[in-house]
Amino acid sequence: MKKHSVSRDWLALLSLAILAAAVVAVVIIRLEAAPVPLERDEGEYALMGQLILDGVPPYSEASNMKLPGIYYAYSAILTVFGQTVSGIHLGLMVVNLISTVFLYLLARTLLGPAGAAMAGSAFIIMSADVSVLGLFAHATQFVVMFALAGIWLLQESLKFPLPPFKHLWGAGLCLGLAFIMKQTGAFFAIFGFLWVVCVTLRNRPVAWKRLLIVSGSLACGIVIPYVLVLALMARQGVFDRFWFWTVDYARSYASEMDLKTGLQLFQLGFIPIIRNNPLVWLMALAGLTGIWFTQSGRKLAPFPVLFFLFSFLSVCPGLFFRQHYFVQLLPAAALSAGVAVWALEKAAAKYMVRSKALQFFTLLAVVAVSLTGVFSTGRVLAALTPDQFSRSVYGANPFPESVKISEYVRKNTKPEDRIAVVGSEPQICFYAHRRSATEHIYMYGLMEPQPFALRMQEEMIAQVEKNKPPFLVLATASTSWLQRPDSEKRLLFWAMDYINDYYRPVVVADIYSDRTLWLIDKEAESFTPARGGASQLIVFKRKISQ
Repeated sequence: MKKHSVSRDWLALLSLAILAAAVVAVVIIRLEAAPVPLERDEGEYALMGQLILDGVPPYSEASNMKLPGIYYAYSAILTVFGQTVSGIHLGLMVVNLISTVFLYLLARTLLGPAGAAMAGSAFIIMSADVSVLGLFAHATQFVVMFALAGIWLLQESLKFPLPPFKHLWGAGLCLGLAFIMKQTGAFFAIFGFLWVVCVTLRNRPVAWKRLLIVSGSLACGIVIPYVLVLALMARQGVFDRFWFWTVDYARSYASEMDLKTGLQLFQLGFIPIIRNNPLVWLMALAGLTGIWFTQSGRKLAPFPVLFFLFSFLSVCPGLFFRQHYFVQLLPAAALSAGVAVWALEKAAAKYMVRSKALQFFTLLAVVAVSLTGVFSTGRVLAALTPDQFSRSVYGANPFPESVKISEYVRKNTKPEDRIAVVGSEPQICFYAHRRSATEHIYMYGLMEPQPFALRMQEEMIAQVEKNKPPFLVLATASTSWLQRPDSEKRLLFWAMDYINDYYRPVVVADIYSDRTLWLIDKEAESFTPARGGASQLIVFKRKISQ
């Protein structure tokens, strides 16, 4: 007994050491990537968070279809770490570490030390991978943090004959917070609720009263964050705009994609993720299949299988399958890889004495190989400047140029001035700390073949004409518009006429794959995009007589 205990303690310590090594490696990478310029999703959240700190409610001066939880989360990060690029990415690092801790705690109760270390290591490595845009602070990272916190609390509560209300409410609140970070968090809340029902129904005789109390308490906790959001939006006088963006428009957006195109996008998004961490995904597959071959495995199987199913469903709404959506699948994949390590130990125990050693060395090998991807990213970060790294990930998107453009705008405007960004580059308003002349900070919705497109274009036109911003920034990158053959053209025709009549170009960032040419004043006035690079950011100044 004593010898077995010592063996188990050594396995736990060595497993923790492997997890710690993975954590340290990823932290170093994240610190190295902290100064990389914001991309447009981060720019949206940062702008909204900044406006909240300035006393401006969401959906009043800048709008999008996401629920406001992510905006308030960003406002907290901006408060704690500062309104800088590095501050935002340090906040992401903390969020990612918290997610790893909760996944480890969850896996520890299910799988033991080696399986938990596998799950934690696999998650923190994959969630920093370029294939899921893991070094950028997308809303999915925040969904995962609250979802894992809620699921762990839920599992802890189910250990009691009658789960404590504080555990159930805490679990429900966390799952509800996952939902208000992004609507796809609802799938984790549904999973939590169904898991409570499944666990209760598995016991014989079925304790119907216990089921009602437990599921009801959890459900109350889940809905509280959204109810509070509804109340807050109503109190701040933006409920109608909030409802339009997060319900009416969001419903239309989610129904745009056809199945064939969606499947193609899934392949484009998912294959690189597997290619970058093949061993982890093989282990995940082995865990999800091998768990059924033993009695103890079959008893454990429903949790990881259901968790994986609902995590996958969280990636699917709209069938867009953008890279960062898959972050929501990573905890379940990592847990499944941990299940493989656990199942290996159970199977090996029947045939060999040193099953713990086999378990440990399997864990060591998988994590070591997976870390090669982290080190590869580290070498790229070390060899490139932050701007160059952004270009290597996002191509000709004007994210590095947005910083200098914003500096120019900030130096040449007063704090109370508004600026217009004609394009989907909200990070410019955040950097410049200037309010937008229009609530439409993305052009995507205005270009989509959806019933509100023309109305939204008319709103933007009216808002810009009313505010008469001293500076207007035009983004010409196709990725800033995603114009389609059937897009409404009203805004495009208006923009050409309005800019020609009331503005003159003063700065042009002409973006090529390997360099950016900067044209000022006279050179900017004579520039034509047709003779330029892949994309441009053009700053226009309002004519004095206008």
